[in-house]
Amino acid sequence: MEENLKEVTQKDVLKHYLSSILVYGIILLLVAISPLFNQDFEWGYFNYITVLSIYYVLYILFAYPILLKRKPESILNSRSVAIINYFKKQFNRGITITERLNNVTPSENEKQAFVIMFVKAFFTVIGLNLLCNKYLPMIGYDIDFMKTMFEQATQYSLNSGIFMAIAQYLEDTQDMWLTIMFTITTAVLTFSYMTETRILGNKIKYADTTPLGIISCLMCYYPLILFTNKLLPLNQRELIPLENITIRTFVYIIILIANFGILIATLRLGTKSGNLTNRGIVTGFPYNIVRHPDYSMQILYIIATSIPVYFIPDISIFTKILGTTGVILWIYLYYLRAITEERNLIEDEKYAEYTQKVKYRFIPKLF
Repeated sequence: MEENLKEVTQKDVLKHYLSSILVYGIILLLVAISPLFNQDFEWGYFNYITVLSIYYVLYILFAYPILLKRKPESILNSRSVAIINYFKKQFNRGITITERLNNVTPSENEKQAFVIMFVKAFFTVIGLNLLCNKYLPMIGYDIDFMKTMFEQATQYSLNSGIFMAIAQYLEDTQDMWLTIMFTITTAVLTFSYMTETRILGNKIKYADTTPLGIISCLMCYYPLILFTNKLLPLNQRELIPLENITIRTFVYIIILIANFGILIATLRLGTKSGNLTNRGIVTGFPYNIVRHPDYSMQILYIIATSIPVYFIPDISIFTKILGTTGVILWIYLYYLRAITEERNLIEDEKYAEYTQKVKYRFIPKLF
């Protein structure tokens, strides 16, 4: 693609700024009235709508002078302007039926604009919703409880041994360890979706606009995951109690390792985190081992949380087969996510070079 050599003018900046205010305002309104995320807010006025509203007001106040001073070249390909222009085309008068039908189909630039704007809005709302309504309100209590349990485990080890102390500590606190890791991961992802600037190195190059790529990604996130869980049943949300404390502890450790791996992969991506969009290539650890360490750990987590079903004698063979089928289908879903992402990313010359150096997607030296 040839570089646009046109100079950014004050008129270009103003057009982008006003278009963005309109597009972001409509998105904020739709989010505020959407029933999908409107639930009881645990922190009163501190909720995702409040955060987005503050963010919107700050954009209105400061975006124009900053853009006017910097005049980034990306303004010449403004996604907000592309979206506004698309809707303006639908109301053009004096055009033929054929031209009107052609206008309904968005151009590639308009498709990119719609998908990128959707991705940023969708995942920002999910992230803020989780942080404000679920994770942050409990973080202080979780840390205090974990400290108390650690002190008790230390005393317990004197009488029952180190292994039993560790096992009891994991039994009491593994959910809280997971919550802390989820909180950090969600915060990084949310910040990534809410920002896009060359200063942070997360300027979006392009988005995956293929239906399979979009659907396979969204199926792993609320609210679509409610439907996915019906189709691909798993026991990952509620661990079945195991009588054997050794196996139970082993499962807890695998779960924590898997989620720690997800956290490390997310932190390594940093501001480049973002499903369906190419924000630049990361080649450092753990991406120098496999190309999709996040998905590898997600799959490990799914397998680990499904292990208990095979050790419960009261569970029928049919249920075990159903659970195994669910695990296989979930693994295939993450495989779909990986190959659809790569089909999009491989158009980037740097990613093509990266795949030659890191040849395996999920498991080193194997797959």
